[in-house]
Amino acid sequence: MDLDLQGRNVIDLGDDLDPDDVPADWWLERMRLRRDALLAASDWTQAADDPTGNAAAWAAYRQQLRDAPATWTPGPTWTAPETP
Repeated sequence: MDLDLQGRNVIDLGDDLDPDDVPADWWLERMRLRRDALLAASDWTQAADDPTGNAAAWAAYRQQLRDAPATWTPGPTWTAPETP
């Protein structure tokens, strides 16, 4: 992941592919795979004994991840939400 000028997480989905040669559904599938990995990596934050003490912020972050496919315009990059 790289950070853009606003400090957001920008994920390169194209791996140096020509965006004009890649179908939109392929971009969506790549984004969902990355999104699913971020959700899996934050599963621990939703346990009843969350050590961060910030369960609400983590829940909001995870909701943004779940909503991402519906709000994202397919392309070679995806700006993921910031982790709490």
